[in-house]
Amino acid sequence: MFEPSQSTALINETKLTVQTSIPEGIAHLLGQAKLTLLAEVAHYQLWFPLQFKTDELGHFSTVLAAPEVIDTKGTQRSWRLSELNIQSQGFCIESISSTGIFLKSTSINSELDELQNMQFILPNEAAISLDIEPVRHSECGIAAKIKHIHHGKEQLRAYLFEVHKREYSSLYQLEHRQELGLSN
Repeated sequence: MFEPSQSTALINETKLTVQTSIPEGIAHLLGQAKLTLLAEVAHYQLWFPLQFKTDELGHFSTVLAAPEVIDTKGTQRSWRLSELNIQSQGFCIESISSTGIFLKSTSINSELDELQNMQFILPNEAAISLDIEPVRHSECGIAAKIKHIHHGKEQLRAYLFEVHKREYSSLYQLEHRQELGLSN
């Protein structure tokens, strides 16, 4: 009354194959890819740069760099510290992020009216060179946006992430991560 739609010979010839290597065309694309992995912890987004590295045998490994930390509520800015103690070219750096900087003048002759290159050393000994452009002047200081980071982009991001982990260590503790439904 019922007849199978496929012959049993066809079913017996079907095989499952598992490849442990990535085809060369895709491997080349993955090696050049600039990917980002998003993790959300409390009201923060952590955007991790993700790269694929190949070893001499052609096997891939993933490399996560320090993330960009974004406060989705916009209420707390972990990079705004009161005691950075960074001096540069007649200015004291009061706060810094990956996109902006707040400066106080340390001398009467210190002016910032247009695009300017600034070089300084972070508290973790990383050298940074960047171009900044002022966006707001007040009696408190000068707010400027970072136009281009010539040297130290990854070091600045790593420093800001370390500051965030130190200031908000409870977010990174296992108990808190489990409350949020995150795994290790």
